[in-house]
Amino acid sequence: MDKDGQLIFNDDPFLIACNTAYQLIEEGKFPEAIEKIDKLMGENPDYPGLVETFRTAKFWKNRSNDIEALEKGKSTADFLMMQWEVFRRYSLEKSIIDSAAYHAAMKYIFFEAAEQYKVAYLEEQSTINSFDLLLNLGVCFITLGEYRHAIEALEFARITFRSNAKLLSLLGEAYYHLGEIPKSLYCFKEAFFVDPSEIDLSLLKAKPILQLAALAREKKPGKDEREWIPVFGHIEDLFYVKRQVNTQQVESIKREIFTLEKSLYQIGREKAEETNIIPRLINKYLWMLDYFELQHYDFNNIADIRSQLIKIDREIFEEFFKNKPK
Repeated sequence: MDKDGQLIFNDDPFLIACNTAYQLIEEGKFPEAIEKIDKLMGENPDYPGLVETFRTAKFWKNRSNDIEALEKGKSTADFLMMQWEVFRRYSLEKSIIDSAAYHAAMKYIFFEAAEQYKVAYLEEQSTINSFDLLLNLGVCFITLGEYRHAIEALEFARITFRSNAKLLSLLGEAYYHLGEIPKSLYCFKEAFFVDPSEIDLSLLKAKPILQLAALAREKKPGKDEREWIPVFGHIEDLFYVKRQVNTQQVESIKREIFTLEKSLYQIGREKAEETNIIPRLINKYLWMLDYFELQHYDFNNIADIRSQLIKIDREIFEEFFKNKPK
């Protein structure tokens, strides 16, 4: 109470009870949460958050027996992740995805899934798919905001799978939120070079990626923004971290350019617009441009690449090169 005898925010018994229910959900104690919310709804059914909390607890209580019946480890973790997708769609339909109860459930489900993936990995339940276990573990930690744990799992997986786009993008996300920006941008640049289509943008909240995705949607409406993110990342100088490219890699990029150009000319510009050929071709050329500008300077190759890029997308590159020093 305050000095005038008025009920203050922290004294609201319904708020205190709701917070207790959120805590119970976060601990996976769904029957107890339902019991508490049931009582509150009997007293004041219109109190904000009660319906959302009841639906959340009820959804997961209905799956508790199935979860308990599963073998600990991968089976349980996979089931939790699969049911989370069901719950996410249900939450969108019922407009509870922004509720405190939803976020409490997310903490429990992803923490529990992470624990089960660790069990699976340590017990070698699926040695063939050990990379997938580590990747899923990384996804759980990213979702929970446990970025250091995410890096531990993902860097370990990276020892054997150095060129996986989803892995690299998740590392970029984790490093970004820990303030290691150059490492983050390096990982993102590599990820979008390897294969943009493997990247799950819904998992990425790093500001540079959100900015580039929005720019790609604005400049290339109707296109897959993942394919255009590396192009605009170069133009906006957000992917400013460069790495040394060796002779073998240069030759590999040249072969990819040749293949993409052949595909472009075979199917024609109009049909190519409906594919990922054009942004990928541009991205490969931009890597070669960096190579000849920064690593192995060659004026003629630079001029040829600039000419090719303007030919591929005049709207983007004519203005870009006009404002860029030669």
